[in-house]
Amino acid sequence: MKAESSELAVPTFVKLTEPKNILIARLSSIGDIILTSPALRCLRKAFPEVKITFLVKKEFIDLVIYNPNINEVISFDKTGGWKALIDLRKLIWSKKFDWFIDLHNNLRTNLLKRTIGFDLVTTYHKESFRRYLLVKFGKNFFREARPIYLKYFDALKYRNINYDGEGTNVFIPESSMLAIQNKLGSERFRPEKGLLVICPGASFSNKQWLPERFGEVADHFIEASGMEVVFLGGKNDRELCNTIIRGMRSKALNYAGELPILLSATLLQKATAVLTNDSGMMHLAQSQGTAVVAIFGPTTRELGFFPIPQNSMVIEKEVSCRPCTTKGLNYCPKKHFRCMNSIETKEIVEALSGFIDRHVSC
Repeated sequence: MKAESSELAVPTFVKLTEPKNILIARLSSIGDIILTSPALRCLRKAFPEVKITFLVKKEFIDLVIYNPNINEVISFDKTGGWKALIDLRKLIWSKKFDWFIDLHNNLRTNLLKRTIGFDLVTTYHKESFRRYLLVKFGKNFFREARPIYLKYFDALKYRNINYDGEGTNVFIPESSMLAIQNKLGSERFRPEKGLLVICPGASFSNKQWLPERFGEVADHFIEASGMEVVFLGGKNDRELCNTIIRGMRSKALNYAGELPILLSATLLQKATAVLTNDSGMMHLAQSQGTAVVAIFGPTTRELGFFPIPQNSMVIEKEVSCRPCTTKGLNYCPKKHFRCMNSIETKEIVEALSGFIDRHVSC
């Protein structure tokens, strides 16, 4: 179905008995939006007849528009500035939502909470101060390293809605499946050999493993088993992928910047395994049930963005200066980049081989 265009959160009002019209907000970004899908699914299970609307930034609408657990999507264009925000507030007010579930908790969503009379408001808390103490002073005050997709459920605890263990979802239309089949067919792929998708980019450079080592991994699987290798990412990753491919002995394809988000998801669904940094591509691959090997350098489990454990493996090194950032940096504060430099190609090959061998033997 295509939709139309921490701590326990305490409700601001408790007039609501049974909700009829729910608004969920998560404006950005790729990974954060994907990680809301378990909460959406479980909310729908709890209230199968309720209208559920999702508020998201315009550029990320494809991540939720085909989700069968959503009845309507409201998109927000941040380029419209203050006027767009005021118009958004008027639109939301007119729809008379009775429960606002804030899974973003930023300035925009807080404005909506404070100026619209929802019967009930529940909020996901970011634990920003604990993150700050961990990164700035190395003081870990997290009682447990809870992933973000479980923290989102704190905003649903009021109705005793809990995680069902079924992972994340990004739903894909049949047209995207056909488009990828045609694209791969035109490249004369040999699917029987397996497909390795490598996503070497990340939002910040210190979250990226060494480019030449991505190339070494790709060369290994092409030469050892004849696998097809595709590099994938956004427009900003295209030149990085070209640089890696130019340094390789074997031929690989660069789809970075070529595929919109749903076609990227479809390609990841068809992959035998995916190698990625801590990035939105990691969460997109997991949403398709594909095996993921994820490389984590400056960020750690406590920050909440490790992949869901099923069908995934994290490669990381225990370096005393980790984590040095909550979201990433474009430099190493210690100037040694040991968290990434110490991860060897052999380790990544072994991790991927475990998933690939299992896939081949099935």
